[in-house]
Amino acid sequence: MSNLISKLNSALRLVIIALLAVMVVAVFLQVLFRFFLDQPLAWTEELARYLLIWITFLGSAYAMAIKAHIGTEYIQKHLSPFMNKVVLIVAALCSLFFFLVMVQQGYLLSARSMVQKSPTLLIPMGYVYMVIPISGVLLIMNVIHVTWKDITGKE
Repeated sequence: MSNLISKLNSALRLVIIALLAVMVVAVFLQVLFRFFLDQPLAWTEELARYLLIWITFLGSAYAMAIKAHIGTEYIQKHLSPFMNKVVLIVAALCSLFFFLVMVQQGYLLSARSMVQKSPTLLIPMGYVYMVIPISGVLLIMNVIHVTWKDITGKE
């Protein structure tokens, strides 16, 4: 299972890199067309905004996998090994509850928004919001995996 999660997180990292590359190109085109050709492109700003949203949410899921989020290390240094595990479990359960709500409400939001089109790209806004439940599922998977590794010391 750990190998599958590692491969999924590696693929997630590549997706984030690809989205960032597309965003850089879009912003570069916007600057080029606006300042050098004096003909701004309407779609590049909107595309960059939506890509940034996707990068942020997917990046939070990837950050969970590599333990880059703010944690409870300071508290854990001053606790016994047993209490350390208790704190890890409580923090994971609170996070899981939030991520479950995020998946459920994000899915409802994206489903309701499928009829609304974006102003310039004319894509359903539900596709933009779909990153909320997707990243929620990835966050759930990663918080369980990271917490299991921290508690058991196993992969």
